[in-house]
Amino acid sequence: MFDLTKTKAVLWDLDDTLYSRTEAARRAFPGMLKELLYIDRSDEFIKEAVDFVLSKAYRSSVTSEDAFSALVEKYPTDKPYVHSDIVDYYFDHIGEYAEVYPEQLAVLKKLREIGVKTAIVTNISSERAYAQWKKIDNIGVKDLFDTIIFSGEVGIHKPDRRIFDHAANVLGVPNDQCVFVGDDPTVDVTGALNADMEVVWIDNWPYDGKFDKEPKVHRVKSVLEYFVF
Repeated sequence: MFDLTKTKAVLWDLDDTLYSRTEAARRAFPGMLKELLYIDRSDEFIKEAVDFVLSKAYRSSVTSEDAFSALVEKYPTDKPYVHSDIVDYYFDHIGEYAEVYPEQLAVLKKLREIGVKTAIVTNISSERAYAQWKKIDNIGVKDLFDTIIFSGEVGIHKPDRRIFDHAANVLGVPNDQCVFVGDDPTVDVTGALNADMEVVWIDNWPYDGKFDKEPKVHRVKSVLEYFVF
């Protein structure tokens, strides 16, 4: 449970932590399929195609090439399929469809109210950083963070502990007084633990692994299970 006496900063992942990447893609993909792959198909067809491709996509990549290869095999396209066009469309538009989780927003507002420092630490190439900014702007949380750190801009990517160290240093808070909130057991949980941080793991995905510092991991379905003020 959150302890204000020992936690002075809360660091957050972005994708699938502050909003659902899959649900944003579910809203963005109909327009993408109509623009890039299909002509004059019914809404029912497009919905079926979207559901199919998302069922095949990797958890960490809703635009995985394997998923779209399976899509065009099952639902032959009216236009030439170019996977790089799919990826470009995704990054150009996904921010428009991101919607913040209400519980996360409530926690962020409370942390700001009680003076706890906050940061976003997210993996993204410098070339695609614009997409993360669109998401952050659209979900309306920019002003609730003291700093926002993109891995491509600092040249260090999660789970490398140095990006966690960097975030704590920017905030001016010792690592052991930081809590990291994320969904990915490898990238977020392992990285933050290696940086001597407490971790709130939003457990939305199957994972049977163990962590070396298990007592410092708070496995939750909702952030409100941990953030009790």
